[in-house]
Amino acid sequence: MPGALSNLRTTVDARDTSTWQVTYSSLLTAVLAFFILLISQAESEVASTYKFADRLKSRIYGEIMQQKMKYKLDWLYVENTGTKGIKLLIPTQVHNEVLFRSGEAVIDPAFIPYLQHISNMINAIKLESLFTQYAKNIKKLNSLGKQIIVQVRVEGHSDKIPIHTARFADNWELSTARAYTVMEYLELTTHLPSDIFTLAGYGAFHPFRDMENLSENRRVEIYLDIQMIEGNGDVKI
Repeated sequence: MPGALSNLRTTVDARDTSTWQVTYSSLLTAVLAFFILLISQAESEVASTYKFADRLKSRIYGEIMQQKMKYKLDWLYVENTGTKGIKLLIPTQVHNEVLFRSGEAVIDPAFIPYLQHISNMINAIKLESLFTQYAKNIKKLNSLGKQIIVQVRVEGHSDKIPIHTARFADNWELSTARAYTVMEYLELTTHLPSDIFTLAGYGAFHPFRDMENLSENRRVEIYLDIQMIEGNGDVKI
């Protein structure tokens, strides 16, 4: 009988030890899983923060498209290019109205209502208030040594027919002057500071689809761009 009691105690002790080991192992597994979850969540938050500029561009693209459909602006080509920003392509002609007369860089008065639609779109998305809308995101990016910049870039283009006049030595100068004229109009009709605007002229070297489509290539493109760069600070706008 004493031997049986001894065997029973040994069996119970073994079961207790085994139960304790299983419980301890489960606890360690749970703790490890918790820390892995925390690390994954932190990495996900950082990755999400770094995609902040892309998310803003997607939001702006959605708002622009809504306005395009609302006001039936079928003549306006809109594209989210990703790296360059949201492209608004102003064609050389809408219905019977032309943006610029041949060889000129002065906006035709009859085209002004079309440009005003674009100014209204830019005003509606409130680029100038990004910092107050997303102060928390901007602060987090600053803590990571990053900074958000906002730009409105205006690019002028021409067809392939060479030009040489008293005012314009070549197509480069003509396309740059046209970009400047549109940029000047946007500065006057939007609520944005002048230093947010940049411009470029490409002559005939960036055709829209085909260099032979002359009228299609006499155009101006506007890019609403948001970029994340190195450095500390608020939204640069």
